[in-house]
Amino acid sequence: MKAVILARVSSREQENGMSIDAQLDNLNKYIQRNGLTLLKTFQITESSTKGDRKKFVEMLNFVKAQREKIAIVADCIDRVQRSFKESVELDELRKADKVELHFIRENLRLHRDSKSNEIAMWDLGVFAAKTYVGNLRDNVKRSIDYNTKQGIWQSQAPLGYLNRRDDNNKPIIVVDPERAMGIKRLFEEYASGLYTIGELVKNAAAWGLTNKISGKPITKAAVFNILNNPFYYGMMNVKGALYPHIYQPLIDKTLFDKCQAIMNSKNRTRFKYAEKPYVFRGLIKCADCGCAITSDTKTKPSGKTYTYLSCSHFKGNCTQPAVNENDLLQQIQDEILNKLSFPRDIMQEVVQCLTNISQAENAYALAEIDNLRKKQDALKSKRSRLLDFLLTGSITQEEYADKKNDIEKELYDVGVRLEAHSKADDDFITTVESLLSVASHASDLFKSSKVEQKHALLNLLLSNCELKNKKLVYSIRKPFNILMELNGCQSWLGQLDSNQH
Repeated sequence: MKAVILARVSSREQENGMSIDAQLDNLNKYIQRNGLTLLKTFQITESSTKGDRKKFVEMLNFVKAQREKIAIVADCIDRVQRSFKESVELDELRKADKVELHFIRENLRLHRDSKSNEIAMWDLGVFAAKTYVGNLRDNVKRSIDYNTKQGIWQSQAPLGYLNRRDDNNKPIIVVDPERAMGIKRLFEEYASGLYTIGELVKNAAAWGLTNKISGKPITKAAVFNILNNPFYYGMMNVKGALYPHIYQPLIDKTLFDKCQAIMNSKNRTRFKYAEKPYVFRGLIKCADCGCAITSDTKTKPSGKTYTYLSCSHFKGNCTQPAVNENDLLQQIQDEILNKLSFPRDIMQEVVQCLTNISQAENAYALAEIDNLRKKQDALKSKRSRLLDFLLTGSITQEEYADKKNDIEKELYDVGVRLEAHSKADDDFITTVESLLSVASHASDLFKSSKVEQKHALLNLLLSNCELKNKKLVYSIRKPFNILMELNGCQSWLGQLDSNQH
């Protein structure tokens, strides 16, 4: 059988290291050992968390153009894919007998006649890789703390301010002389309690207050966002937390708080119900009209309380009948939770698969950490040489300060990424353990949980939830749908031999 190699590196630094060479050497030995004929080698040299992976598409197009079946050989599952999107096209080619997938580290070979448990191992591998990248992305984003803690806004300046660059070509934010007074006037008029947001839109149009990009009059949504933006009194909202910024405020906090008090009084009913904890809050839509399904608690004359779910009727009247929350909970218990359990031998196979995946992710993390440490050493050396230039008079004190600041920021970013890789590995292991715990004890875990925990568990298990004729219509998220399909399977194949032709 003819074959193609797909080797993947996560950064350009790694491309010049030993990891790509070792990977290719291992893949070529596998090709020779299994009697395959190598047609072409594809190397992906882009970030694991970014990009459209053009080489991956190029590889697929090449495989589709061949008249005979092709083996796609990769070091492990996460070298090929890190999301379920790519699984769809690969699986179609596998079912059509156009490709075989060979994953060396997992000792897994997939073809048209592969068993369901083998496909499940593939899906579990993709789930694990996707989880690792998600954890890594979340941890890398912590680097924004460097600027946040210094009060530096890292996005488009709000209306009333302008993004500019200073004499050193560094980004700054300045007051917009054309719009700043209009913004302040919006707060002052709303604080009077005499105007609605709709009326303020008309007033702003009369003042000539326009969007700085389109030049069109500002909308109702824009006015609402302005009145709720603490940036104007000196605080910036970063992921729900407030931090003081370094820019000139347009109003004081007293004026902002007065506007908030008026706005909250007009929306007190909405806020009152949004704060209540419910198991299905925000998870279900109406199958008839697409509106949100809301929960409400009623008390009978006997003192007994019950919760029912009904359509919010946001788009008008809807014929969807209300349903008791307990009925939906019993449906989930019967259809999902009671079936999401496995015999010990099957669970051992799942544990072994996830252990192999964990080892593959650990090897990837170690390679990245090695590259980052080399970069860290190079930056420290550069910083030391910079000091020598200052002492010998080769550069001025100002030049030294600017260049040193740039190096320190790079060192900080590298340090954050180093920590992120270590933390991502820990988070990955925790996620695997949580997956096994949920899969093994879902029913008991759900029964013993509080409302907030039940909500989190349902959000983990279910997607695309709709209420239709007092029944919950839903999809089960990957990989739990795969685990449920495997429940009851009596014969699991062991780890495959590398040569099964």
